[in-house]
Amino acid sequence: MSEQTNSIHLPDIPLQAKGNVRSFLQDVLSSLPEEVLSVALTGSCVTGDYLPGRSDINSVVVLSGITPAILDILASLGGRHGKKGISAPLVMTPEYIERSLDVFPVEFLDIKLIHITIYGREFFSGLAINKSLLRLQCERELKSKLIHLQQGYISSSGKRRPLSLLLRDAYPGFFPLLRAMLSIVRISNPPPLPKEEVLSHIESTFGISLDPLRRIRDSAAKRYPGAGRQSMQKLFAEVYKVTYDLSLVMDQLSH
Repeated sequence: MSEQTNSIHLPDIPLQAKGNVRSFLQDVLSSLPEEVLSVALTGSCVTGDYLPGRSDINSVVVLSGITPAILDILASLGGRHGKKGISAPLVMTPEYIERSLDVFPVEFLDIKLIHITIYGREFFSGLAINKSLLRLQCERELKSKLIHLQQGYISSSGKRRPLSLLLRDAYPGFFPLLRAMLSIVRISNPPPLPKEEVLSHIESTFGISLDPLRRIRDSAAKRYPGAGRQSMQKLFAEVYKVTYDLSLVMDQLSH
């Protein structure tokens, strides 16, 4: 954690996002000049999946301490920057990071893999992630996804629009788990970052077709023609089976 970037550093992130990121960072630093230890970008800005006008810009802000007053200051920035696609940042302290690696290994692995520190100290590149805890959280999260999908389907009454929203909301949450799964079985090579490469590597590693997840993506981008109720029910069934099969893989890795 010794590396320090005292100036704003915006390397290879999408050109369309740079102006908004710079404005957000300058506001954070001017509002909390003593408290900000580090700011890192995460998500699609880093993986190459960023779509201007559609993708959110995600970040992690590490502070020396967190109080309700500090949260109020950050909240006051939300309205102005939220309109520009800046999501509410994850806010944490160094102590929180150290004490939470065993509780949220999937989330911290994803930050470790997918981040660019644009100001301050480097907190995430050297994180040590316990693979046993990573496997346990993957299995738990996949089984939780199954329950969420079940409840969502029942609540939707099998109707097209709520089913479509259910699947679109579920789609992004698969990728931290899929990268974690690849990290568990790989000895040295880190998993890929772009979503399509993640899907392909999971398929070749575990022999599970992830085409249903691609169809969620294509449906959100209006490239998937099956918009009727029956086709959405069929897609739901396929996504549910994929989730179940992934949870079985994680369960078998424990033996």
